[in-house]
Amino acid sequence: MLEKWKKAVIHLECATDREHFSDRIKRIQELNEKLKKAEITHDEFAEGIATTKGRDIRFRGTALFFIHAQKRYLLTARHVVWDKISASREIAAEKKSALSFSEHLRPKLIQSASERADNRIFDIIFRVPSFDEVKRKSNATPEFLMNLGAGASGTLPYTFSTPELDLAIISLDQKSHIQGFADELLRVGHEPIPSEFILDSPSKEGSDVFTVGFPETTSVIGALSKTDAAVQWSSLIFSLPVFSFGKVSMMHDELPFFWSDMSVFPGNSGGPVVEDGKLVGIVSGQALIPMENAPNVTMRIPFGKMIKAKYVRELLQKHESRLVNEAHKLELVKTLADSAG
Repeated sequence: MLEKWKKAVIHLECATDREHFSDRIKRIQELNEKLKKAEITHDEFAEGIATTKGRDIRFRGTALFFIHAQKRYLLTARHVVWDKISASREIAAEKKSALSFSEHLRPKLIQSASERADNRIFDIIFRVPSFDEVKRKSNATPEFLMNLGAGASGTLPYTFSTPELDLAIISLDQKSHIQGFADELLRVGHEPIPSEFILDSPSKEGSDVFTVGFPETTSVIGALSKTDAAVQWSSLIFSLPVFSFGKVSMMHDELPFFWSDMSVFPGNSGGPVVEDGKLVGIVSGQALIPMENAPNVTMRIPFGKMIKAKYVRELLQKHESRLVNEAHKLELVKTLADSAG
């Protein structure tokens, strides 16, 4: 049973820019002007250019590979794939832009910007290769997910829950340019979990559960030697999944989450919580308390906060309903166009 779940977890690495692209271009142009005026040397110009690397911030987490109605999906925690940095930057830009509109329109524009920001997925998501892949000395760059947020909102291949439920689903068969990601998962030995294995929640408090995922402290085996250009298009590390075992510590029918006394660390987020071979939850985070004399410092408590699996099924239904509604709209537009013709 453990091997089955180990083959279903994927190590994700999401990349974003510390410096916005437009700001980076502006800074390069300013450096170029200074060079032309001999205000800086060629070495200083080269040093300034060297600091303009994109995709220089990386966040990692765990995703579950599953299959439903013959379609392949990734399931993870929302905060793993939500690009908070870009979202904050874009909200700030929209608020500044809204000042040029009338006071009547500003609240609507800001609300619309906030809604888009809440749905902001990373522009590029890499798959961290496994230790076994590295041992096989494959020179191929693993497939990655890119531009998932492009296009009309009704056709996006992913769906986020509310921030409180902290879930995200990515459809790997919805658009042709991301099907290769799922195909590669199968080629390298991953196996999806059938959606029939998704239950509502654990059976009771005290039940035995486990998770498997990629906590940074223990799953990362080493780093690869790559050029700066290659790092732009792949992860620099390789890893192996790590198990953690425990019991359900607290659960209530009216709460969307439960607590388990198992060790989870950054990187475990998005991993499956399994009881008797069935999915009963998704790792959302660890218990933290602020230090009394240092409010910005937290102490880790060995408990994991898990979202009940019933909300996974609800999110999957929401994703499918959105696609059906969008298909109906397109069909209606086509029918009206044919009638007008």
